Amino acid sequence: MFVHGYASMIANNLLECGEKLIVKNLERGMHRCDISVIRGGIHLEKLLYPGGKKKVFTVSYDDGVTQDVRFVELLNQYGIKGTFNLNSELMRSEFAWVHESGMVVKRLPPSAALGLYDGHEIASHSLTHPYFEGKPREFILHEMGQDRDNLRRLFGQEVSGFAAPFDYWSPLMAEAAKDCGFAYARISEESHSYDPPEDPYYWRPGIFHLDGELDQFVDGFLETDTELAICQIVGHSYDLDAEDMWGQMENIFRRVSRAEDVAFMTNIEIVRYLTSRVGLRALN
Repeated sequence: MFVHGYASMIANNLLECGEKLIVKNLERGMHRCDISVIRGGIHLEKLLYPGGKKKVFTVSYDDGVTQDVRFVELLNQYGIKGTFNLNSELMRSEFAWVHESGMVVKRLPPSAALGLYDGHEIASHSLTHPYFEGKPREFILHEMGQDRDNLRRLFGQEVSGFAAPFDYWSPLMAEAAKDCGFAYARISEESHSYDPPEDPYYWRPGIFHLDGELDQFVDGFLETDTELAICQIVGHSYDLDAEDMWGQMENIFRRVSRAEDVAFMTNIEIVRYLTSRVGLRALN
């Protein structure tokens, strides 16, 4: 990964001096790392997130449903930032459907969404939440671009992220996301990894919140030494009602909020930070 090559290059240059050197908070452009260089060996500290944090935690939740009200309150209580992926046409029509549990899942209308997500990120989830496989480029561009425009007008802010509806992603969709002006695209496939994305238009989240290994994944994140580690949990807030998961999620938020080496950022904040620091291949 580029971060390792960059740090190694600096350290090799320093080693040419042949003396014990310790360089703290090295600045080159906007790259920041702590480097210790010693005769006969080399030790590189990790590249860091804002505030000198080693890791970042975030959540990315889809659909903009009524349970988001309680979920946002929980995030705010523990100082955690989230990205909320919305379908503007389904918000306008106040779309509702019946969950297999019998619970009616309702989209938030625009009037209820305004102000709710303050301090968090608004991202596109497509205009009408279609399944994109087999759809022509013009259809994909309309679903992405029109939703982005609608959300920008509704919330009066930039919308730079896209989250794929359902479980399908393709090179055609990645190119469409770029053409529509998105800085990243979060897909649905889990990575079960803490590594930063190598390509922001194929960003696989760490774990879906209904995964049976959710608690173990968070345990691993709190213990990992992965450079620039990310724990991104994705899901839908209606699942927290349907599966009685509110207590589990609050326990996770409580634990990560107490970790001194964890930063809290939205998806676009992570992408922009990594782009400026370690050369993530974003266009914006």
